[in-house]
Amino acid sequence: MKNFLLSFLMLTMFMQSYSQNSETQSPQSDKTRIIKTDFFAPLTGNLTFGYEQMLMNSMTIEGSIGIIGAGFIQDNLHPAGIFIKAGPKFFFSPDYTFDGLHRANYLQGAYFNPEIVYSGFAFDYETYNSSNGTFGTARGSNNSFALMLNFGKQWVLAKIIAIDLYAGVGYGGSAVNAPDAYGYGNSSYNESEIVPYKYSHLQPDNQIPIAVQAGFKIGVLIK
Repeated sequence: MKNFLLSFLMLTMFMQSYSQNSETQSPQSDKTRIIKTDFFAPLTGNLTFGYEQMLMNSMTIEGSIGIIGAGFIQDNLHPAGIFIKAGPKFFFSPDYTFDGLHRANYLQGAYFNPEIVYSGFAFDYETYNSSNGTFGTARGSNNSFALMLNFGKQWVLAKIIAIDLYAGVGYGGSAVNAPDAYGYGNSSYNESEIVPYKYSHLQPDNQIPIAVQAGFKIGVLIK
């Protein structure tokens, strides 16, 4: 009987310890998905919508689609197209509350996000006819790919609002088609300088495979 009571006491203490440890590491919210938008995207010539889904502890998958040309600004290029972004997010600095050190949310904390990006759009550009010395307007196209390495921080407010701030750098490549563009092929204005902003990211020179991006997203958590 004494051994039984001792075993029962030890089991009770173990279960209590396990429960406290599990409670410490478990998030206080069971919402595992976020619907997002890039808050400042309309000011840069596009509308962006994103979705994030938790895969496992400290890892999610996120994808975004942007409608190029649907912003709030007047863009003389009159762009029209889309861009797509997708990649996993690895949270390496989880945030905790102070009440018993509960983890605030699996969707909150600093993270690393490798991301694949595609941007394709048409745009207006100025042409020059050297035979008669006249200027005109034509429609060109841009197709860009990039592999970005992003670092960011995501906060969850009131268990329903997500705020995501990030920046990244990576490799990018672009194919720009704009024949007979004004000054095309000259050192003052050539293909490498046409549409450096891809609406999904920035590639300052189309012939140098360096791309950068940054953003501020806001979203709503859902089950």
